[in-house]
Amino acid sequence: MSSVCHSPERGESASVPAANDDGSVRPPFVWRFGEVSSSLDVAFLLSGRGWLDVWDSVQAVSQTSGRGQLRRHWVSPPGNIYAALRLPSLPPFDGTAAAPATGLLLACALRAEGWPVLLKWPNDLVLSLPEGPRKLAGILLEERGGVLLAGIGVNVSFAPPDNALRADAALRAASLDRHPVPGRPAPLAEELWQRLVKHVHSAYNNGHSLSEQWKTRAEQLLLWRGRDVELIDGGRSVRGRLEGLTPAGGLSLLRNGRCEEWLSGSLRLSERLS
Repeated sequence: MSSVCHSPERGESASVPAANDDGSVRPPFVWRFGEVSSSLDVAFLLSGRGWLDVWDSVQAVSQTSGRGQLRRHWVSPPGNIYAALRLPSLPPFDGTAAAPATGLLLACALRAEGWPVLLKWPNDLVLSLPEGPRKLAGILLEERGGVLLAGIGVNVSFAPPDNALRADAALRAASLDRHPVPGRPAPLAEELWQRLVKHVHSAYNNGHSLSEQWKTRAEQLLLWRGRDVELIDGGRSVRGRLEGLTPAGGLSLLRNGRCEEWLSGSLRLSERLS
């Protein structure tokens, strides 16, 4: 189980060792806070003080200034996971493949817990449900001074209602408590995040060829692969068949008989617009 550190008392040292006394690599630490501006801001502060090693994370009960893609406000009431995870600056996290590679690890962690999770390019996770996919989680990568963090939000006990979503939202939202794993109690955000970190850390350490295999593995979980989609990038909209991912982490769209690489944009199913 991941170690857990609560925020230190004022004036109290919170330095944590990078290794155990016997020299073995310690499991990741989880720093828990109550209400914060954002988990990312707190994590950058801790890393600047040398208190956040690779795979350590910050988890908050709620956020007042949570942010998502394009710095949109991320509604952050208590009950969900609001975390910031420090990533290594090594392949596949040292370039544009970092977002789908991180999404792959988190999707696999949630699948290991029993939920049918898929990867929606570029930075969302969805629950695959009989009534259709529903957005479950979002990932935002930020880098400052050589420190790479993944801001992660997972809907555990709250999902925005349909009337609170943007008019152009590609998917409705879902929460884990509404779709429990049979035979298991409803998840709690703090306990679930500890287990997810353990899965992610273990998968990375045991998957020595992750830098080579992430693309193949991510494509196996890629939402809408082989279907006609619409990609909106800025003011431009293009349609094509989603073929898969590129080695750089971009989207491969088949248009006019040739595959094109797209490194940014918002994706939706074309049939939704018809």
